[in-house]
Amino acid sequence: MGKAINRLKEDWKQKISGLSLREWADKLCRETRETAIVVENPGTIMKLLFLWNYMRFPYLHIMTSQRKKQKMNNRNAKLFYFDPYAGNGVIEVRHDNKSIRIPGSSMLALLAPALLSEKRKPNSTHDYYWDILVLNDIEEDCRKQLKDRSQIVFDQLLASKPRYSFSFGLPSSVKDEEKLIAITAYNCEDEDAWVKFKQFFKGLKGERGWVHGLIFLDPPSPSAMPLGFLKHLLSVPSDVIALLHTGMFAELVNTKKISSNTLSKILDCDASEADRLLQRSYNTEWLEDVYIERFVELLHDTVMQGISSGSRTRDVVLPIRLRTGKRHYHLVVATRTTGGEQFEKWQNWLKEFAKEVEKLSDLDRPVFDILLEVQATLDS
Repeated sequence: MGKAINRLKEDWKQKISGLSLREWADKLCRETRETAIVVENPGTIMKLLFLWNYMRFPYLHIMTSQRKKQKMNNRNAKLFYFDPYAGNGVIEVRHDNKSIRIPGSSMLALLAPALLSEKRKPNSTHDYYWDILVLNDIEEDCRKQLKDRSQIVFDQLLASKPRYSFSFGLPSSVKDEEKLIAITAYNCEDEDAWVKFKQFFKGLKGERGWVHGLIFLDPPSPSAMPLGFLKHLLSVPSDVIALLHTGMFAELVNTKKISSNTLSKILDCDASEADRLLQRSYNTEWLEDVYIERFVELLHDTVMQGISSGSRTRDVVLPIRLRTGKRHYHLVVATRTTGGEQFEKWQNWLKEFAKEVEKLSDLDRPVFDILLEVQATLDS
């Protein structure tokens, strides 16, 4: 395994308040007496490994410092995390009679700032926590578990932590120093949901304020995230990490198990282009490229509103092909250049990571080996 992937493995070994990430997942299931969401896609592990790494550095490391600078200039500054397909907070990945339970993306978003807080220098009071987390899921049971499991995380944390309030639904306003977790129930196949998300995050800024966020997109299918609707949200200043089901997209088009109307919404294209794609079968990788190129173009070209300096678009967009035993996926990261030696170092790691991952013909065994080796170390 290459150096870049090994870095993910080392990051996964980190303990937060005395617990490994797998131990956190077990605790969350045990104390809520609820189950995990079961998936059979090892690509899920890779996306969560990557998200865990990215949140800690570069995102929270750089952007909490930016928030601090904005507050010193007497500006209302807010940092948010948005997860429109949040699930219930714990994932169980199964493959070849093996099973690994790990925290979901929403719980990682709570644990990442906690880890950074535990590792900060003595006497430091730097705030690594998000101001707002918006966790969305259409299933009522998932929303209940998100609330319960978030509370368990905060009860267990040893380092100083902020006091978060909970809201079921998007609040009409958020106070300057308030920390909030909003748990919402929007259907992301409806355009109105994305418009409401955009309006909420823009409203956090106010007249003279500053807002930035990390958006994590993991739709269960291509139709669950129409690109024409997503572009509303992308005008809000933010970094984006996404896992796209490009293999599923190609299969749906080639088998004609998708309507022209749905396809035009997915790709944000006109009906004639959708009809043309459905008239014949294509090479799978060519169709995957159609989908990913349209998504990358949307990320790269959408202007973020309220950016006062530097690029107003996400000028760093990297799609990474993930191959598993069943299907292909693409992990996509999009940000804008911030400069500095540490950011350049991270960019070099990202490029090396992409090369290593794309060389693998099948991710199933490597990603399981990462976590199984961690477990062996913990048990020894």
